[in-house]
Amino acid sequence: MGRSLRQARATNVLSNRNFLLLWSAQAITMTAQNAIWFSLVVIVEDATHSSMQLSFAILSTIVPSILFGVTAGALVDKMDKRTVMVAANFLRTIAILGYLLYDRSLASVYVVNLVFQSIGQFFGPAEYATIPAVVSKPQLVTANSLFNITFTASQVAGIIILAPLFLKTTGPTGLFLTTFVAYLAATLLVSLLPSSPAPSRVFATSSKKGLFKQTWREIGEGLRFIRGDRRTTLAMGHLTLLTAIMLVAAMLVPRFTVSVVEARAEDSAFVLAPAGIGILIATTTMTSLTARYGKATLVNIGLAVSGVCFVALSLLRWVIPIVEPPLAALLGVVRLLPAISATPFVMVVAGVLGFSMAMVLVPSQTFVMERAPEAARGRIFAVQLLLGNL
Repeated sequence: MGRSLRQARATNVLSNRNFLLLWSAQAITMTAQNAIWFSLVVIVEDATHSSMQLSFAILSTIVPSILFGVTAGALVDKMDKRTVMVAANFLRTIAILGYLLYDRSLASVYVVNLVFQSIGQFFGPAEYATIPAVVSKPQLVTANSLFNITFTASQVAGIIILAPLFLKTTGPTGLFLTTFVAYLAATLLVSLLPSSPAPSRVFATSSKKGLFKQTWREIGEGLRFIRGDRRTTLAMGHLTLLTAIMLVAAMLVPRFTVSVVEARAEDSAFVLAPAGIGILIATTTMTSLTARYGKATLVNIGLAVSGVCFVALSLLRWVIPIVEPPLAALLGVVRLLPAISATPFVMVVAGVLGFSMAMVLVPSQTFVMERAPEAARGRIFAVQLLLGNL
């Protein structure tokens, strides 16, 4: 990071070559990962029609984070972040070939997915720890905003566009081979980043300890830092809360669309699409909002507004009978279908909800990045990912 990078304005983050390399690699890998996940669910459902088998697929995805996430973060702190990202992406590229066994043995695919996700536990902390290393402090809010935009866009691109397109045209084989190429490209991109060797330690840990004991001792030190820094603790709590809420909401959305809105389950992505638009608008304006109101104020407002939005959605059953008669009279019909009267309401609330949740996520992520000691970023971000998965 030279002098020009330290003096760069927050609005010039897109002129930062190293950030663009990291951001592009994130977009490619997350889109491919979402496509793989959707394809795995479709494969298991088509082959077994079993909820138990789907639970195995889900467990093979989240168990690696619970078992290895924090340990991986502690190890990443001792390594060159670029080397970790290159190795992790290359190994995941090779692991993708194992998914081609889907038509022979689902058990093998579960094992492959377990390995694939376990390797990813090293990439995530290394990536998050690299962001504050390649951008200046004034650029952190913008950088986090762009990463959050990519998080949402990659879900749309991977789950709604890429996976269905390839599954219908080339089948799972074509999709897995495409993601193989995508991970190769991402490996090349991160290999072009500057080397980032492990910094001098900020925590006192005896070098005479064995690697295993030393690693776990460092994890404990990272956790003590989180507990000892009030702002980091609050930011971690907000990130964990929002992650849990988004996961629960993602599971409830199809049933909500069918039973309350009375639309088709496959329409849920379109009914709630304004949430993604809200996130996009919020993240593109977050730099100016934080400069004007401050990160803490935005987080508090975002939490309050998100709560109001969820209450509004829960009242939809009572709202429809009230708004349906005047709408029907206005349109000159006897009765409107529930989906017609409910959809505009849901879409408006979803847009506001997406905006308010981004007001919590981006500033909270920035708080953690600003306050995490350089020598402990990997394990601290690994704790964040672990809490989200738990």
